[in-house]
Amino acid sequence: MFQPPKFKNGCGNGLQFPRQYQEVHTNPDHDCFLLRVTTLNFIFTPVVMGMTLTLLTVNVSTDMRHHRVRLLFQDSPMVKGRRPRNEQGVQIVLDPVHSVRLLDWWHPQYPFSNRT
Repeated sequence: MFQPPKFKNGCGNGLQFPRQYQEVHTNPDHDCFLLRVTTLNFIFTPVVMGMTLTLLTVNVSTDMRHHRVRLLFQDSPMVKGRRPRNEQGVQIVLDPVHSVRLLDWWHPQYPFSNRT
């Protein structure tokens, strides 16, 4: 009975393509957004890495010339249909805010991912 020769990588079927080439059209940034908030001066914010943004409100600032942005981050994802509770997350208030932009993953100013 004929057996195919073993290769150095231990694979009897020849060379295998890397996993990243199996799906050419994979886009890890698909359905992602980037929220860009520009403030007039530096505002210290707590670390919210790994948390989920559950609420974003944009209002008029107290000086009536700028915006006020309130962000609410939570550790766990939201249950569909329920409103977030303020005491269960980290709230960040940015005031005064010059501009607020929400960029889609296909926008030219969206920072692309090197994971492709």
